[in-house]
Amino acid sequence: MVMSMRRVYFARAMDGIATDWIRGQALEIEEILAAFGIQMLDPYREETEGETGESLGDRAREIVERDLALLRNSDAMLMDCSIAEHNYIGCICELVYAYLWKIPIVVFVGDTGNEKRIWLQYHASHVCKNRDEAITKLIQILEN
Repeated sequence: MVMSMRRVYFARAMDGIATDWIRGQALEIEEILAAFGIQMLDPYREETEGETGESLGDRAREIVERDLALLRNSDAMLMDCSIAEHNYIGCICELVYAYLWKIPIVVFVGDTGNEKRIWLQYHASHVCKNRDEAITKLIQILEN
């Protein structure tokens, strides 16, 4: 029997974050996961100037529904919550959806203290201090 490639949704801060950092981080994660035969699903899409005709509500609905469809088709979620004092509203919403859909969630928090957050501990399958630890845990989950 041929196993299909596992897919991991990568959630991270995007609001107010430099495009180069968003892209660079995704490329690093994608490369690491690909070495283990895992496909990264990336919700990031660059905004184009031509999209100004839509209302904010329409754009929000389109973005959220597209991202949730991507998440729904993933085998696991990797979430970066490592920026101190950043407001992770989108990531936390994705976390709850993944939890409700029984998608395993591995979060890395860095030195933010976010590992002490009760709601994060409740919803995440694992909360790790750094990215390497989180990826190791993610691979273990996907191999089982």
